[in-house]
Amino acid sequence: MALALGLISMIGQTHGQSVMMALDTTTIAIGDQTRLTIAAMRDIEQNQADFSWPDWNDSIPGGLELLGPFETDTLVVDLENGSVAFAIRRMYMVTCWDSGFIAIPPVGILYGADTIFSNSLELNVLLAPRGEDGKIAGAADIRTTEWSLSERFAKWLPWIFVALCVIGLWVWIIRKWRARELSEEKMVPTVIKPTEPAHLTALRDLERIESDAIWENGDVKKHHSNTSEVLRRYLEGRFEFRALERSTEEIKRGIPNLPLLSEDAETLLNILELTDLVKFAKWNPTTDDHIRVVKRAIRFVEQTLPNIEASESNSAS
Repeated sequence: MALALGLISMIGQTHGQSVMMALDTTTIAIGDQTRLTIAAMRDIEQNQADFSWPDWNDSIPGGLELLGPFETDTLVVDLENGSVAFAIRRMYMVTCWDSGFIAIPPVGILYGADTIFSNSLELNVLLAPRGEDGKIAGAADIRTTEWSLSERFAKWLPWIFVALCVIGLWVWIIRKWRARELSEEKMVPTVIKPTEPAHLTALRDLERIESDAIWENGDVKKHHSNTSEVLRRYLEGRFEFRALERSTEEIKRGIPNLPLLSEDAETLLNILELTDLVKFAKWNPTTDDHIRVVKRAIRFVEQTLPNIEASESNSAS
């Protein structure tokens, strides 16, 4: 209330308006805090223009450092001449890191077309007292600082962003994996059937591989690779199952969706795994393996003929 009473004797009056500036204390230790109050007053019975305050970010003229947002309040003051004045106060918490006398120049505040200046101030900033010679000064007292909500949010924002990115990546991987498994389970038929039945083409190609016997000329890898490719093409034409673009492991996961007997499925996997060993692991099979892989492939095709063909084959036998 002392400042409210002091508004009556403000200096720098212009057309009934005035600005005053004051400090809670004029002497502080370096780094200590004090409150700077700026009060602007206008006569209610005169014009109704608004005050335009200076926009300070982190410091004010004179070298004082602002420690946070300002506080504002309003007062209604009875003047000595019987009129009533309307006063606005802004309070700033400030500090200073330079020792000596700090001069704070007058602050100008716009009121309509006029600029009203406050009084100037002087702040005495003292250095910390010198300790005793030859002795280490004791530790300063720990000061508790209250973090604002915005400061806490800014501190944790990078970690929140990283956590959201990790969660988003994990969700994307899970959805991608589930979509892949679902597509494998459904095995959507997209293979165009050839004009010739798949089993006729497969049997003809396997018989050619058997008769060519290119493994005798040292071309072991191609012999087994051709056998594997014929079987994969047969799976696509016979069961509309994409096999050429899949690895043996992927075919293994899709076999339960095919109308195969367990022994036929086992025969198919044994053939594909054997040919993979030759193609990728550089395994050296025996002569019996070269002959057996083709015969087992022919047997697999014969065991999985379409129902009509299988019935005719049984009748002929």
